[in-house]
Amino acid sequence: MSRYFTLLLVLSALVLCCKPNSKSDGSNSSTATNRALEFEPLSAAILSDMNKSITSIDIISLKKEVNASMSFSDAQAIQYVISFISEEKGILTACKPEGHLVFQINGEITQEADIYYNDGCNAIVWNKGNKISNINKISNEGVDFFKNFLKPHPSGINDSTIKANTVSPQK
Repeated sequence: MSRYFTLLLVLSALVLCCKPNSKSDGSNSSTATNRALEFEPLSAAILSDMNKSITSIDIISLKKEVNASMSFSDAQAIQYVISFISEEKGILTACKPEGHLVFQINGEITQEADIYYNDGCNAIVWNKGNKISNINKISNEGVDFFKNFLKPHPSGINDSTIKANTVSPQK
């Protein structure tokens, strides 16, 4: 009987010793989860300057299944897109960018950013010299706009070549 008790005691000790410490894992992951915490958002002053000076914005899909891009050169449309950029820090976890923004003044690229809004992310990630410089949050209206524009469409809708080459029989 004492052999079984000793064996049970040894097995219990092994189980308790090998159990991961959830407290230390949780505290490390909460600070490491949001990569945006180490970057400041673009300030309200910079966003205001962009509203006044940007002459065009290009939105480019980075999704393989969405072949779309859009360019805005109307001042009201530019201000509308810039209004999606919150002054708050974004949320950037282990997700992939959905789209890319290119901001231009008279044809010269002045700012570039990637758009993240899925898998727990909500961020516009500003890049300078292939490095992250700032991270802003996207407004709820902006997330809805980008999701609608950058969503995959049913097969064939975006394929203008098929439509152009399809001849309907005439009677």
